[in-house]
Amino acid sequence: MGMICTVHCQNIQKSNTDSLAHQLLDKALELKFQNPDSSTLLFKMSQNKFIQAKDTVMLIKCIVELSDLYAHNGNFSASYDGYWEALTLADAIDNQLAKASIESGLGWLYILYQRDELAILNFNKSLQIRKEHIQKTGESPEGLISGYYPLASLYRKRGQYNLAKTYLDSCSFIKVNDPTQPFGSAFITAELGYINFLEGKPAEALKLLLPINQHLSNHHHYYLVMYHYFLARIYQSLHQYGKADEYYLSAIAAGIQHKSHADLLPDVYETYAEFLFETGDPSKAYEMLKKAKEQTERQFGSRSENNKFLLEIKDEFRLTKERQQLQLQEQKIKQFEQEDKIWRLQSYILYGTIGFMIVLIFLTYRFFRSKYKAKKRLLDEKRFLERQKSREVLEVKNKELTASALQVIQREEMLEELKKQLNEQKENPDKNKLNKLAKSITTTTSNDWKEFEARFISVNKRFYKTLDRTYPNLSQGDRKICALIKLNFSSKDMSKLLGISVESVHTTRYRLRKKMNLERSENLEELIANID
Repeated sequence: MGMICTVHCQNIQKSNTDSLAHQLLDKALELKFQNPDSSTLLFKMSQNKFIQAKDTVMLIKCIVELSDLYAHNGNFSASYDGYWEALTLADAIDNQLAKASIESGLGWLYILYQRDELAILNFNKSLQIRKEHIQKTGESPEGLISGYYPLASLYRKRGQYNLAKTYLDSCSFIKVNDPTQPFGSAFITAELGYINFLEGKPAEALKLLLPINQHLSNHHHYYLVMYHYFLARIYQSLHQYGKADEYYLSAIAAGIQHKSHADLLPDVYETYAEFLFETGDPSKAYEMLKKAKEQTERQFGSRSENNKFLLEIKDEFRLTKERQQLQLQEQKIKQFEQEDKIWRLQSYILYGTIGFMIVLIFLTYRFFRSKYKAKKRLLDEKRFLERQKSREVLEVKNKELTASALQVIQREEMLEELKKQLNEQKENPDKNKLNKLAKSITTTTSNDWKEFEARFISVNKRFYKTLDRTYPNLSQGDRKICALIKLNFSSKDMSKLLGISVESVHTTRYRLRKKMNLERSENLEELIANID
C-alpha cells in the first residue's frame, strides 16, 4: 500500500512539473518579441522543468525557440550552441521533425556569415526530412513552406531572382490554414514584392506590399524591421523621400524595440545613410554610418565575444561524434599494447590539424571580410562621386540650354521689331520684297526652334521617349510646350520662342492637361519636371 501511494505521489508531482513547464514555455513564446529578456529567462526556467519531467521532445522545442530568439537579438554564439545542443538530443531520440527545424535554424545562421553553400545544404536537409515525414504520415504539406521559404530568401539575397520566385511559387501552391503562422502568405507576398523592386518594378512591388501592412502590424510586428526597410527602399527609388525617410526610421525603431532581425540593422543604417547623403543631410548620414559600423563590429567583427566561435568553426555536434569515435577506438586499442603509442600519435595529429584549421579559417575569414568591406566602401564612394558629377554636368548643360533659349527669344524680339518697322515705312513699298523678308523672318523662327530642340534632346535624351510612351496622343505643339515647361519657361517666353500669342500658349496648356487626364489638384509643372 505504501509503495502504491509513493508511485501515485510521484505521478502527481511529475504531472504538476510538466504542466508548469508548458505554462512557462507558452508565456516565453508570448513575450518573445515583446520583452526578449523576460522571454529568455522563462525559456531557461521551462528547460529546467522539462529536464525534471524527462520530456526530451519538449526540451528540444524549448531550446530551438530560445536559439531562434538569440539569433534575432544578434547573440549568434548562444544561438549556434543551442541549435547544436538540440541537434544532439534530437539525434539521440531520432526525432526527425525536430532535426528539420534545427537544420533550418543553422542554415539561417550560416547565411549571416556568407557561408551560403552550408546554408543551402542545411535547408535542403530540412526540406528532405519534412518531405519524407509527410510521405510517411500523410499529414498536410503545410510544413514544407518552412523548407521552401528560407531557400527563396537565400536565393533572393544572392541575386538569383528566378530561382527565388520558383521556391516562392512552391510556397504559394500550399494551402496555409493559419495565416498568422511564420512563413504564412504575408511573408511570401513580402518576399515576392521585394523581388519585383529588385527587378526594377517598384510600382508592382507596392501593389503587393501595401495590402499586407495591417496584417503584419497586427500579427508579426517583429518582421516590421524588414518589411519597412523594403518599403523605404522602394519609395526612395520613386523619389518619394518623405515616405522613404518615414519607413527607414520605422524599420530602425522596430529592430530596436523588438530586438528582431539584428543582422539586418547594419544594412538598414548603411542604406539610410546613403539616402541622407542623397537628400542633403550629410551630418545625420555620418551618424548612421557610424551606427552601421558599430552594429557590424558588434555582430560580425573578430572582436565580438558573442560570435568569436563562428570564426573558429566550433562545431560541437561534430566534435561530440569524434569524441565518441575516439572512445570506441581507445577500447579496441587497449587490447593491443603496441598500438597505444599509435593512438596517442593519431590524437596529437588530429588535434593539431583541428587547431591549424581553426587558425587558418579564422585568418582567411578575417582577410576576406576586411577585403570585402574595403572594396564595398570604395565602390560606394565611387558611386557617390559619379552621381554627384552627373548632377553637376546636367545642371551645367541645362543652364547652357536655357541661355540658348533666351538668346533665341532676344533674337525673336529683335526680328519682330524689325518686321514692325518695315511695315510702318511702306511709303514706296515693294510688296514682293517685303513679303519675302517677312517669310525669311518666319523661316528663321522655325530654324531657331529646330536648333533649340536639338540641343534640348542632347541634354534630356530620354525625355521625349518617356513622354511619348506615357502620353502617345500628344501633338508636336504639345511636345514643344512640354519641353519649355521642363525648363521652367513662362507663358510669355513660350509665346516669343514659338511665335504664337500668350493666349494660344494658355489654350495649348489647357488642351495638354485634358490629353494627360489631369485632375484640378494635379500640377502640370511638377508632373513634367519628374519625367526623366
